[in-house]
Amino acid sequence: PAKKMNREKVGSTYQMLLKVMETYPHLQIYTLTEEKMAYCDDVFQNETGKNRIKSGSFLSTGWFTMILAMELCEQICVFGMVSDSYCREKNHSSVPYHYFEKGRLDECKMYLVHERARRAGHRFITEKAIFSRWAKKRNIIFTHPSWAGR
Repeated sequence: PAKKMNREKVGSTYQMLLKVMETYPHLQIYTLTEEKMAYCDDVFQNETGKNRIKSGSFLSTGWFTMILAMELCEQICVFGMVSDSYCREKNHSSVPYHYFEKGRLDECKMYLVHERARRAGHRFITEKAIFSRWAKKRNIIFTHPSWAGR
């Protein structure tokens, strides 16, 4: 969230990054500019017809990564991302959303909880549908599992 990365009011995540840089002075840390964050919001609205903030959405790290990759790479290979229709398939695997959280929601249940959240939700399924459309127009390949853009 923007308030945690705020550079002027020194958000909590930004403060932690500054401490990490003090501890490891040769470490290079890259962040998106406010303008690039706003651009990502605009792309979301153009693709969905919904204002990200008014719809209670947070963009995922996958969203930011895909936008950045499309600007930097001629070909994008995405490993480990399921399609937007994966959870509707009868025989989909039930795997934890986070491998390090035992007894929590599985991947598909987590996607649905976030997709339906009124606020503070990642629209994972919506994002995957958008990535699928982009794959038809750009050189984006989904593998492990392998699926084609629609």
